[in-house]
Amino acid sequence: MFELKEKNRPFHLSAVIFFLILFSILLLAPDVSAVEPIKIGLLGPPSNEAGEDFKSYLWGAEIAAAEVNAREGKQMIQFLLAIREGKFNRERALKDLKEFLIAERIYCLIGQVGQESILPIARITQEQKIPFLAFQTDFLGSASSGKEPSNLFWISPAPEAFQRAAVRTAAQFSENRFILLVRNSESGRSWAKYFWETLRRLKPGTIAAGELFLSDGEEDYEVPVRTILSSKAEVCLSHLGGKEWIRFAQTAKKHKYFKKIVHFELESAHQEILTVLQKEAPEGVWGINTFPFWFLEGRETQGFVNKYRNQTGRYPGINALSGYGSVYALLEAMKKAASFESQKVTEALGGLTFPTPVGALSIRKTDRRALWPIWCGVSKKTVNYPFPILKELKAFGPDSFLPPTGQTDTTPDSLSKEITK
Repeated sequence: MFELKEKNRPFHLSAVIFFLILFSILLLAPDVSAVEPIKIGLLGPPSNEAGEDFKSYLWGAEIAAAEVNAREGKQMIQFLLAIREGKFNRERALKDLKEFLIAERIYCLIGQVGQESILPIARITQEQKIPFLAFQTDFLGSASSGKEPSNLFWISPAPEAFQRAAVRTAAQFSENRFILLVRNSESGRSWAKYFWETLRRLKPGTIAAGELFLSDGEEDYEVPVRTILSSKAEVCLSHLGGKEWIRFAQTAKKHKYFKKIVHFELESAHQEILTVLQKEAPEGVWGINTFPFWFLEGRETQGFVNKYRNQTGRYPGINALSGYGSVYALLEAMKKAASFESQKVTEALGGLTFPTPVGALSIRKTDRRALWPIWCGVSKKTVNYPFPILKELKAFGPDSFLPPTGQTDTTPDSLSKEITK
């Protein structure tokens, strides 16, 4: 009988320990796909009222979030946009918003919202101890006072920046007879007072040919156009707003208005307005642009423009830039705070500098407003774009037109840089 004996095999304890350690490392290692995303609430108008402006804002934010997730994923940062639509100016809507913030565990709130909704929203986010980065729908409608809730940050140009840049540019015109066209509102009359006082100081010999205050909702521009032409004014400076400017321009062209007078409209050169008018936009109109991408040749600028165009088939403007910049402002605040704690991130936003396709922007501590560079120029049609672009650009850096409270303007020559391209 044969006895079968099992052959003894060597047992290597060190190998077993190695594989156990390796398994533990793989099990516990941070997996980017498993990182819990940081939810950013993004507010917009009701879907039936959402126009191209909000779409641009949303697309800009989506592009930024995708870039952050691709670039910062290994650092355990993943952003997820949670969109919430509504008007947010009534008790029920605000209550629903509060429930949304809690249920979705929103870390930060951004959005394009109306002026009447900004403060109520800011108070709710302050209760929840999260920052609110706002882009006002009519961002030239009112200035920030610095007295708003401390968690509210304005990611948009300041209205006074446009006003100061417009007056300083107009003061360098050779013409002397001016007429002003604005809305009959508190901000419109305040703007008129500032315009005449500053223009006369910067341009001695200025002749006031008149001023027109339009009532809200006025859509017939036949009378204003004829009044301006009959005033013998050489220059008309206006602030009508984007939609109103489109109607004014269409009426004025019928009277060959733009061949008879130099016109400067504060909102005529917004990319969104130029895109609507396209080749119908009048030439020779002075305006202000916050993102002259055709002029800015930096890699970051053109990279954003190309990416935006590839995804949307459109050119980006201030709305897209604000959505994009808001996401990056949050990212940089988190890095500055070296913490994910929302209160520390909110504190870090004050005085923060963050990257955008238009260059680095800083948030002023006094009123928590992003200091935005702007350019003045005159509209010209080219073969490269389906809409006029601004030429004879005059660049105004943030420091030149945003002095501390109480500081007066100085001469325009020392504060603007004229660039022709």
